[in-house]
Amino acid sequence: MKLLIAEDDALFRNILKRELSSEHELVFANDGNQAWAALQGPDAPRLAILDWVMPGLTGPQICRNIRASARLSAMYLILFTARNSAADVVSGMRAGADDYVTKPFSADELRIRIKLGELLLDLQDAAEMRAQLTEQKREREISLHEYADVLPFTQRPVGNTCLYSVENSLIERYEPVAHLNSESDIDLAVTPQPQYFLETLHA
Repeated sequence: MKLLIAEDDALFRNILKRELSSEHELVFANDGNQAWAALQGPDAPRLAILDWVMPGLTGPQICRNIRASARLSAMYLILFTARNSAADVVSGMRAGADDYVTKPFSADELRIRIKLGELLLDLQDAAEMRAQLTEQKREREISLHEYADVLPFTQRPVGNTCLYSVENSLIERYEPVAHLNSESDIDLAVTPQPQYFLETLHA
């Protein structure tokens, strides 16, 4: 997964690159303005590590901007900072961060937190896909219901394959006689009316 790292300290950028580049496609921003521009791009990373204090926009400001945008609000944001008081953690979360990592950091802990973010994004994608499929199914059902009365009888959906076979056999059996040679033939070929029977069968 593509991962944005917004960090103005070259030392921390290099450490993060060394620890994460083998597992992720990394995009780096040296300040908050670059980070904000990268997150608005057409192929923007959906997961970002944002330094709290950096030139331009700060990490919390970027979080607030992301959450205020309907198009971007689903991103997973991790604040990266030396601030570690409970008040700072609460402040960062209220700004819209999903997680919080303090400096100096454990590489293993950071990987676990990133994996958690990936998992949540995958679950979010699955939920959205399920919702789309449910909506498509509902629209198809509505469409079939609306057009059922105008479809030819033999094209109307049948929910039971057994009934479908019976329906076809009855229609073939009782098709109107197309070639009659005399009036006597007409008298003998009284064609039953299958329509009422078939509609009763469906009901």
